[in-house]
Amino acid sequence: LRLRPLVPFALLALGGCSFFRATPPREPVEVVDSETIRVYKDALDNLQVNKAQVGPFPDLLSLMGKISVTEDRTTIVPSRVAGRVESIFFASGEYVAKGQVLATLFSPDFLSAKEEFQQALKQQPPAAVGGNGSKGADPSDFSALAQMSRKKLQTMGLESEDIEAIAKEPSSGDIGRALLNVRAPRSGVLIQKGAALGNLQNVGDTLFVIGNLDKVWFSGDIYPEDVPKIKKDQDVFINAVGVEKPLYGKVSFISPLVDPNTRSIKIRALMDNAKRALKADEYVQGNVVLANKSSLLVPTKAVVRTPDGNVVYRRFKESAVENTVSSVDFRRVSVTLGKEQNGMTEIASGLGEGDAIVTDGSWLLDAALNSAKGPVLGAGGK
Repeated sequence: LRLRPLVPFALLALGGCSFFRATPPREPVEVVDSETIRVYKDALDNLQVNKAQVGPFPDLLSLMGKISVTEDRTTIVPSRVAGRVESIFFASGEYVAKGQVLATLFSPDFLSAKEEFQQALKQQPPAAVGGNGSKGADPSDFSALAQMSRKKLQTMGLESEDIEAIAKEPSSGDIGRALLNVRAPRSGVLIQKGAALGNLQNVGDTLFVIGNLDKVWFSGDIYPEDVPKIKKDQDVFINAVGVEKPLYGKVSFISPLVDPNTRSIKIRALMDNAKRALKADEYVQGNVVLANKSSLLVPTKAVVRTPDGNVVYRRFKESAVENTVSSVDFRRVSVTLGKEQNGMTEIASGLGEGDAIVTDGSWLLDAALNSAKGPVLGAGGK
């Protein structure tokens, strides 16, 4: 039986036919019976055929959650002296390395401590610095004074390199020399900036918050009925944007409390994030691996969803002329579907491992078959 009439769009897509051809020598597709359609060689290039295969298909629980910096990887940079913010060198979200200068403060308290340290160094007799001591001077007294002045600078947040630079510079009332460098105590991302140019800061005020994002927390919500499925150390993965492979972590915390507003329960997983693909405060979908299993899988786009059920088109048989494929018959097969995830669909029944099916273009075959089904099946009566 030849396909008369065919859906024009399906014809164009499958065979590249044109309405301007007078009498095409052969239609690119032909109905064999109510469930089988034959596709000739010139239309086969428009279809993609792959085999149904058994592969890993874990039982997953998907949930929405938020990325946050772990508490042990968060560092507050406080103001250790009272002073005015003179300069800021980084903005929120920028990466800083340990020891980099984040800002400078003008502080009278720092200026006094600095002068005190320089005077203590000057008052040390030669014996205290390796020379001959002066009569009546105890070098240990001057050395202790210098050490106390040094420790005072250290409590203000100065690193050794800053203190050594002060020791070498001449004592001066120059305002430019009274600026205190606020350095990053660790490497990470500035997740909060409390400092602003010209602000007067008191001792203890938060200037910056630095977060290390090499590992982050994923916090998600589950409902009480799902609690028995969740266990500590279960795998959790996130398909992050711009990352080829999923990022994995493990469930590390299950809250004993129910959120009174959402009636959900918080779980938390520690995630590896070495390339910092996951951003702090980002909302993402996480997947908890409840059980590892294998299933018969096909690409989701291979399945045609019809009013009568779900079908795929299986390669049935082929014809060849001089060892060259001239046509292929595809049969419509009803299938029972399982779960769907990551572009793959689980097949519960209807197919076997190794069955060759149309994975790209199946809806064109279905449209062509359905367009002919009415006239063909109704030709002999009702």
